[in-house]
Amino acid sequence: MKKSLLWIVVLVLSISMIAAFSLYGCKAEEVAEEEVAEEEVAEEEVAEEEVAEEEEVAEEEATGETITFWAMPNAPAEAHLAWMEEKAADFLALTGITVNFEEVGWGDVVPKITAAVIEPTADVTQVGTTQNAQFAATGGLLEIDMDEFGGADAFLVANLESTTLGDKYYGVPWFAESRVLFYNKDMFEEAGATPPTTWDEEVAAGEKIVAQYGEGKAIAMAGTNAWDLIHNFAALLYQGGGSILNEDNTEATLNSPAGVEAMVFYINLLAKGLADPACAEYNQPQADAAFIAGNVAMVVMGPWNISGILNDNPELNYGVVELPVGPTGIKGSFSGGSNLVIFANSEHQEAAKQWVNYLISDDVMLSYTNKDISNMIPATLSALTDPYYQTPEMQTFITSLEYATAYPSLGVWVDIENAIAGEFKNVLTAYLNMSAAGPVTQEVIEQIAQGSLNKAAAKIDAALAAAE
Repeated sequence: MKKSLLWIVVLVLSISMIAAFSLYGCKAEEVAEEEVAEEEVAEEEVAEEEVAEEEEVAEEEATGETITFWAMPNAPAEAHLAWMEEKAADFLALTGITVNFEEVGWGDVVPKITAAVIEPTADVTQVGTTQNAQFAATGGLLEIDMDEFGGADAFLVANLESTTLGDKYYGVPWFAESRVLFYNKDMFEEAGATPPTTWDEEVAAGEKIVAQYGEGKAIAMAGTNAWDLIHNFAALLYQGGGSILNEDNTEATLNSPAGVEAMVFYINLLAKGLADPACAEYNQPQADAAFIAGNVAMVVMGPWNISGILNDNPELNYGVVELPVGPTGIKGSFSGGSNLVIFANSEHQEAAKQWVNYLISDDVMLSYTNKDISNMIPATLSALTDPYYQTPEMQTFITSLEYATAYPSLGVWVDIENAIAGEFKNVLTAYLNMSAAGPVTQEVIEQIAQGSLNKAAAKIDAALAAAE
C-alpha cells in the first residue's frame, strides 16, 4: 500500500513537471513569436517612415515651383499626352520643377492666349510662327535673349525670323513644317495616273482618278470650316508668282491676277468634280481623314500627318511629292511651324526658360519630332542632321522649305489672316449657293474671286494703316 502511494506521488510529480515544462515551452514560443512580430512591426514602421520621408521630399521638390505649359495637338492625342507626361517627369527629376501640360486646340489658340496675356493662366505656350508677332505686339510676351537658348545661329532662318518683332526676339523656334502633295499609290496605279508636277498635270491625274473611281475621289480639300484656309491659298498664290503684300509690307497685293488665278484653281477642284462637294465645308482634319482612310487619291498635308497615317491606317500605300508648280513654273509652298513663347506676366520665368531649353535640346527635340510622336521638322540645325531626316519623305518636306515662303513678321498679321480666310470662305459659300441651281461658269467664278480678293485687300490695307 505504501509502495502504491509512493508510485502515485511520483507519477503526480512527474506529470506536474512535464506539464510545467510544456507550459514553459509554449510560453517561450509565444514570447519568441511576439518578439518576431514586434520586430516585423518595427521594420514596417521604419519602412513606412522612410517612404513617407521620400514622398515628403518629392512633394517638397514638386511643389517648389510649378509651371503650366500649353501645346497644340501636334500628334495623335494618346501618344502626345504620354510623351508630355514622360518628359515632365524627367524634367522634374532633373530640376525639381513640375510641369502641368494642357493641350489646346488650334481653333482656341488666339482667344486663349489673348486672355492669358491679360490674366496669367500659363507660363509657356506653343504659338504658330504666323502668330508670334501678333502676340508680341500686345506686350504680353517676354523678350528673349537668344544667347540663353544656343544663339541665333542655332535655328532655321525662317523660323528664327518669325520670333521677331522689330529687332527683338519674343520666342524660341521649336519645329518647322511645309506642305506637300500626298497621293495614294494604289489608286494612281489602278487609274494609270502619275504623280503631278504642274497644275495641269494635277487636273489630268484627277480626271483619270474620277474616271476610275467616280466624282469627288480625286482630291480632298479644306473649306469654310478650316481656320487655316489661308495656307492653302497662299501656296497656290506663290506658285502663280503672286504675293500677299508688297515688298515693304505696306500694301496688299493678293488681289492681283495671280491671286485670282490661284483662287479659281482651288474652286475648280470642286467645279470639275475632282473634289466632293462636301469638301467646300470641310475643315483641314476632315480633308486629311478622307485621304488617310483611303477614300481619295490626293491631299495637301504636312509632315505631322505621317504620324496620323501610321496611327490610323499604317497599311496605306502612299507617296509624297513637292507641290505642283503653277502656270509660271514657279515652285511655291507655305513655310510654317511653331515657336515656344514665355508670358511676360509669368511668375516663373526662369523655370519657364529651363523648360524651353529642355524641349529644344537635341535628344528631346528628336524624340518629339520623330515618327512616333509629331513627325515635324526640328527648327534646330543640330537636330536636323539626324539620319531620320534624310529619308525620302522627310527630304521632300525639307526641300520644299528651301523655297517656301514665310509670312512677314507683323503685329497685325492675324488680322491679315482673318481678312483672307474670311473672304475665301465667302467665295466658297457663294460658289456652293450658285452651284445648287446648276453649273457655274468660269467667268462667274473669276468674278466672285476678284470681288472677294478686292474686299480682303481693302481690309488688309486698313489694318496696315491702323498699325502705323
